[in-house]
Amino acid sequence: MTKSVNKAIGSYRSFYGSFGYAFKGIKHVFKNERNFRLHILSSVMVLFLAFYFKCDLIEFALLIISMTMVFVAEIINSTIEYTWNKLEPNHHPVVAVIKDSMAGAVLISAISALMIGIIVILRHL
Repeated sequence: MTKSVNKAIGSYRSFYGSFGYAFKGIKHVFKNERNFRLHILSSVMVLFLAFYFKCDLIEFALLIISMTMVFVAEIINSTIEYTWNKLEPNHHPVVAVIKDSMAGAVLISAISALMIGIIVILRHL
């Protein structure tokens, strides 16, 4: 094969390989972070209610966007905590501020998702 064909094949492999790394990271967070599992469980329950109440497409989109926001915030929070725990295991005060700030970001996203879920589901009660 020519160099350009080999290069193209290699780029496809690395592209698809990156999905494997991403799923590996999600699996790690799922296995090791209780709050992430709780977010998954609550999202499944909300989606069940959305199907039960026959929410429209826009409502589903709002729910999915808000749930995704929480998942992403939780993954970033877990990554930052893990990184700082390895870099600075002696609980430096600056590290505590960083970790607390990220936990606050997760809390804000979770409260926002909860409010969206309540608004959407209450419309159908």
